Amino acid sequence: MAKVTFEKKIEVKNGKTLLDIAKKENVKIKAPCKGKGKCGKCLVKVISGKANPPTKNELKGLSEKKLKEGYRYACEITNMEDLVVEWPKK
Repeated sequence: MAKVTFEKKIEVKNGKTLLDIAKKENVKIKAPCKGKGKCGKCLVKVISGKANPPTKNELKGLSEKKLKEGYRYACEITNMEDLVVEWPKK
């Protein structure tokens, strides 16, 4: 099976979450908790770039291993700088 990568660069203002941006760009992403950092369904993997440190919700919901591998909740990522993320298959 081949892998295909689509890349789209979007200029964003800090203060918006990655989940907000994804929704605005019509990226289908589950977020039953409506972006409150409780359900973990908006899990993404940060490939490169910078964002705010993990939040209390992420520290509570993600293992240390997952955090070290770059996994974060899209609803908890703000203050992005040249961020590249991957939505894992569910």
